[in-house]
Amino acid sequence: MSPVIHADELVLVTHRPAHGEWARPGYLFVEPRRHVAALDLLDDAETVALARSVRSSIGALRRVLEPAHVFTFVAGLSVAHVHQHVFTRPSDTARDVPWHNADTPDAPRIPASELDALCAELAAALPG
Repeated sequence: MSPVIHADELVLVTHRPAHGEWARPGYLFVEPRRHVAALDLLDDAETVALARSVRSSIGALRRVLEPAHVFTFVAGLSVAHVHQHVFTRPSDTARDVPWHNADTPDAPRIPASELDALCAELAAALPG
């Protein structure tokens, strides 16, 4: 189950769950509460809420993890539901690692037991 960082009536922000005993910190999903297959099916309020949540999530990741970069994309190849990926590129990532490879062997890991604390810290770093 994905730990929740933010939830309101329109949007949900979660962290990618741990895999086994480890988690890759700084990989979030931002999604509308209403299940739609594509961005253009969102209404205006959902679109604005999604965009604001993505922006806020990027800011929280920058403040808490201080990455070299934060990437974001929407891909719907395996799930027919809009969810925006927001993930960090750690400062010490080798230049030859493709932007979309969030899980290099050298990517930071934290024990799964620390993921909830990280999510609480990210939640506290979201604007008001």
